[in-house]
Amino acid sequence: MTSRRLESVKPSATMAMTARAIQLRREGRDIISLSVGEPDFPVFPHVEQAIVDALRKGQTKYTTSSGTAELREAISDWMFAQVGVRYAVPQIVVTSGAKQSLYNACQALLDEGDEAVIPNPYWVSYPEMVRLAGAKVVELMLRPADGWAPHADDWERVLTPRTRVLMFSSPSNPTGAVWSAQALEAMARALEKFPKVVVLSDDIYDKLVYGGVKCPNLLQIAPQLASRTVLINGCSKAYAMTGLRLGWACGPLEIIAGMNKVQDASTSNASSLSQAAAVAALRGPQEPLESMRVQFEKRRHLMVELLRRVPGVEAHEPDGAYYVFPDVSKILGRKYRGEPVGTDTRFAEILLEEFGVAVVQGTAFGRPGFLRLSFATSEQQIRGAMDRFARCVAALA
Repeated sequence: MTSRRLESVKPSATMAMTARAIQLRREGRDIISLSVGEPDFPVFPHVEQAIVDALRKGQTKYTTSSGTAELREAISDWMFAQVGVRYAVPQIVVTSGAKQSLYNACQALLDEGDEAVIPNPYWVSYPEMVRLAGAKVVELMLRPADGWAPHADDWERVLTPRTRVLMFSSPSNPTGAVWSAQALEAMARALEKFPKVVVLSDDIYDKLVYGGVKCPNLLQIAPQLASRTVLINGCSKAYAMTGLRLGWACGPLEIIAGMNKVQDASTSNASSLSQAAAVAALRGPQEPLESMRVQFEKRRHLMVELLRRVPGVEAHEPDGAYYVFPDVSKILGRKYRGEPVGTDTRFAEILLEEFGVAVVQGTAFGRPGFLRLSFATSEQQIRGAMDRFARCVAALA
């Protein structure tokens, strides 16, 4: 009954694990969730007030599909301050979350037979967006020994005349890796040979970096790519506004116009109240963002420290985002109550069903043998989860 294209698309593993954790809680189970990529902080007070004010003013009607002029002007100013590139209002489209920007871009750019290069590990939705556009996913395999960053010669193996899109995120979901200026320069040099490739730079975690690490933007390193680069960002992560679903894309006028066509034919405008909230977030005080980032940095260190105490687990300290991506491959193959635990998926199931901790298996991100754990939760929850995690590993014979 459904299309052949849909048959190639996998459900979101992160959403599935979160849904299962919610169901177990409804059944009365004590569940600690490290599966969802969502700050546990409330919306900032001035953002909350902006929503209330917009509601009282009756700002509950349709806006233009691409977003209000007020918000796109705020995005233009914010992007200029952050990246150093000035985008005109028509070069900006506001979407229902950064995820919709990525989806719209794939629909606007990809045709049957095209290829899209995606670094592996990847966010679970990247390959599915490409497949829904009818294109082929080409994976660039990254290595933990390299800090999950590509070598200069890696690009030669994946870029071809059929490549139409290169989609990446730095900081990365799921690894938290931040690509250096040198890594971005090497990518830009490789792209010189492939002038038809459009870069989709998912910058949603760029304000959440730790340990004094800098997160360079691609266009700061390679401004010559501006004519074929779309920068995608939003309010979900840095401003703790995940449920308000507010993202945006900035780029060449022709591509942004194409993305807006997709939006016209699908969702139309993002929530009017969320747009008012975003103006306040971008133009208002930024101290709450920094306060949240500092707390995340402490939690990052705590989670990695506790993971490293578990025999058989290898955990690196991420430079950005709010995920740890530990290697649990040495644990796999052991038995739980006589049953071989052969996959990271089965390990994650046992951890949730038997020990009450929700994580996401690395297989969902293209990398079996790993797990993704979110530290966007309280220190108390992290300590409790890591205690259960250690007991789960100890129970594997």
